[in-house]
Amino acid sequence: MSVAFNGIENLVVTFQAGTVAVGSPAAMSANNTVHNASGGVVPVGIVRNQRNDHAAVQVKGYAELEYSGSTAPSLGWNSLVADGSGGLRVASTGETGRACLVVSLNTANKTMGLFL
Repeated sequence: MSVAFNGIENLVVTFQAGTVAVGSPAAMSANNTVHNASGGVVPVGIVRNQRNDHAAVQVKGYAELEYSGSTAPSLGWNSLVADGSGGLRVASTGETGRACLVVSLNTANKTMGLFL
């Protein structure tokens, strides 16, 4: 039997967009507007598509992303923030992160599967 999480409770919404990169975390930058999330910022979701001055952002559901930092996320619930390089990292002491359920880790490639 195979395990598959894609499509479970995915929610993608359209925002106005500043500079965004598809596949990277996004953060709010103004009313109804997102941009690439800088390091230490709580992401609102993952940019799935960008066209003209709009971005489709996944705010809920399963996603796969790179992680960075000296501490890998653990399986289970983690408090995560954007790393500023298109991935996520574990929130440091004093940072407010987004609670995400990490269900798979690939430490060789530094990627994780998680529920937003």
